[in-house]
Amino acid sequence: MYMLSTSRTLPVSNHSHLTELMIIRKSVELVSASRLPFLNQTLIMRVLICGPKLAACGMVLSMWGVIMLAILGIFFTTHSAVLIEDVPLTYKDIREDTNPQRIYDLYNSVGYNCFIAAAVYILFGAFACCQMRLNKQKELVH
Repeated sequence: MYMLSTSRTLPVSNHSHLTELMIIRKSVELVSASRLPFLNQTLIMRVLICGPKLAACGMVLSMWGVIMLAILGIFFTTHSAVLIEDVPLTYKDIREDTNPQRIYDLYNSVGYNCFIAAAVYILFGAFACCQMRLNKQKELVH
């Protein structure tokens, strides 16, 4: 908040009084507007963690990770036989237990883990997108 103090008295006429108030108001607006880009730039610099190239790389890797993990999650939840080696099975699950429901539950748990990892990649992609936008704003300020 900006406070202005004047030691001289204002004129008695309404016209000059309004003019004086308008001049004071304009000077306050100019002072506060001139400090605004500095405050905005300071805020950008505090939140800006990575540069433009690293942010772009993070976006690309996040998109690839989301697509890959979503596809794996779909295949695991549909119990794809090709992915049996990636399911944490024990000897008991394969040889002794004749109920396939235990194996299907393991497939589903691995599929859900893939979907959770895809959600984490979405969060990192959003972070990288924010960093890219902040880098663009920083370039516009300079």
